[in-house]
Amino acid sequence: MPRTTRRATLPALALLCLAPGLAQAQAPAQEQAIIVLDASGSMWGQINGKPKLEIARETLATVLKDTPDTMALGLIAYGHREKGNCDDIELVVPVRTGSAGDIADAAAKMKFLGMTPLSESVARAANELRFTEQKATVILITDGLETCKADPCALGKELEESGVDFTAHVVGFGLSAEEGKQVACLAENTGGRYIAANDADGLAAALTQTVVSAPAAPPAPEATLDAPDSAPMSSRILVSWTGPGHQYDEVQVFAPEERGGRGKVIDNQRVLSDKRAGQKQVELVAPAKPGDYLLRYYHGAQSKVIATRPISITEAEVGLQAPAEVSIASRFDVTWTGPGEQYDEVQVWDPRARAGSGKAVDNQRVQSDKGYDQRRVSLTAPAVPGDYELRYYNGHNSAVLATVPLKVLDAEVALQAPEQVDMASSFTVTWTGPGAQYDEVQVWDPRARAGSGKAVDNQRVQSDKGYDQRQVTMTAPASPGDYELRYWNGDNSKVLATVPLRVVAIDVALDAPASVPMASDFLVTWTGPGARYDEVQVWDPRARAGSGKAVDNQRVQSDKGYDQRQVTMTAPGKPGDYTLRYWNGDNASLLHEQPLKVTAVEVALDAPASAPAGQYVTITWTGPGARYDEVQVWDPAARAGRGKSLVGKRVQSDKAYDQRQVTLKLPDAPGDYELRYWNGDNSLLLHSQPFRVE
Repeated sequence: MPRTTRRATLPALALLCLAPGLAQAQAPAQEQAIIVLDASGSMWGQINGKPKLEIARETLATVLKDTPDTMALGLIAYGHREKGNCDDIELVVPVRTGSAGDIADAAAKMKFLGMTPLSESVARAANELRFTEQKATVILITDGLETCKADPCALGKELEESGVDFTAHVVGFGLSAEEGKQVACLAENTGGRYIAANDADGLAAALTQTVVSAPAAPPAPEATLDAPDSAPMSSRILVSWTGPGHQYDEVQVFAPEERGGRGKVIDNQRVLSDKRAGQKQVELVAPAKPGDYLLRYYHGAQSKVIATRPISITEAEVGLQAPAEVSIASRFDVTWTGPGEQYDEVQVWDPRARAGSGKAVDNQRVQSDKGYDQRRVSLTAPAVPGDYELRYYNGHNSAVLATVPLKVLDAEVALQAPEQVDMASSFTVTWTGPGAQYDEVQVWDPRARAGSGKAVDNQRVQSDKGYDQRQVTMTAPASPGDYELRYWNGDNSKVLATVPLRVVAIDVALDAPASVPMASDFLVTWTGPGARYDEVQVWDPRARAGSGKAVDNQRVQSDKGYDQRQVTMTAPGKPGDYTLRYWNGDNASLLHEQPLKVTAVEVALDAPASAPAGQYVTITWTGPGARYDEVQVWDPAARAGRGKSLVGKRVQSDKAYDQRQVTLKLPDAPGDYELRYWNGDNSLLLHSQPFRVE
């Protein structure tokens, strides 16, 4: 629903009645206003050695003596009878003409004792003036802030929105600048003025200045509204309008009986924001409660309602058809009759939730469900048996339009699996249960997260290829111990069944040389789970600032030696102390490690110091001789000094491998180059020497 942004304007102030010598000339006939006077204990505070209550009494007596006979004026006081009572609010002088003397006399006799319920006092004054039906003005004189848990800023917005032509003015009597800001919003939100008065002269000067400078309120423009005399509850209402069409003008649905008679705007639409603005029409949503309402044209430039039209909201057919009973966590269809608006939804309601205040445990927007044309939605039953409700909820009005009872019955949910499995192994679980979209079987570790538990493996029942057989394949944890298998209902975030699962230890070992030459290939025999993501790693514990890194790894199932439980690994290109590790990928867990020493080997190239350009040269090499090792002719000046291999030959590819020789064709361009021995497995330069192409 579009929200209205108010723009405060300055109508003629009701404080005209308070200015000596000017009230007679400027106050309109039969104008109505109420003075709300702070009579709390804080009024005993002094300004220039004189109690504020004395200043207030004398000021009222002075300014009220010139009030015209046509002015209907009343007085409400608060805090004048009891200490500590937020309900101490009284209409001391009813609104009537010729009441000025009575107001002055009442103020002179008044005690100043209690709290500061200024918000409720202003609200009562507005109701006393029937502000939803006619122009009304309230003048609040206060020396303190709200002390009765109310929000004067919010009250100002509410009164402005609900009133026909409501204005509140606030006189801050002896308030600091910061305190003034906290109460000024009551006036500003109604198009009124906040006046700071720090002494008797300042009060008089402020009132006089405000009266002299206040422009007369311009006449309100005319407007009309054309709409049906009645409409079904929560239905769309098309309203045609004529009027000023100002940027902040809007057509409202107004409930005059709401908020204790202060009324409430139920729906509103800016006249220029509606897609029908060119046709001078707006679309509104009828209230969800049948009764008599008003359509209003609100003129934002003057904060006034300038046209009204009555409309009767009638009952409409709203209903729900669904099974009387459903199984826990099951899907079921509900056929609905109702407005079918954008934010309407069918809900499964648990009346016992939230200490009896209730909660929607599932909901589906009627327009979002693919069954909208059939007036049908699909819902999920709660996972706990019991008595629930189905509700048709009208989102625009935040109202429940229809309810029917729903009984949720218990159903069989079970898991069948081995009582114990090997650690990190795969195993099959057969399940019985709802089988819903987000249901899953979990391996649960009750000791994780300081005893709050954690799912260490999970598989959605609909995602597993064994769905038709009601089976899922799970992976056991890598740590032996007692676990649980759980059937988890995702729609309700509820565990429906559990069975214990014991994970037992198995041997995990690696059989490999204690030391290997650098950059060489070597064979490792492994014992372990042999799972899909398990791998043997060569681990460098010094890498990454001591956090370590796998410098070679081989998945056990990917190696051609899987049946022999063997993998072929490549040693690092740098000598040093490393670690061989058996890594379980499913659980991201290290199952075994042992030391591995990588020893240095001689790496050298035997070649002439120079040779003619474009000729072939034979180079004898000493080194690891691994699969991706190669001898290269390297141009250090290429790539802006980054260098580039111009010619390279893999040592295992050359037919002279047994003689440890390769034959290379030299570049055609003469210059200074390098001969390099490159270890491909580790992407590491093991040796280089200068070479001149003549």
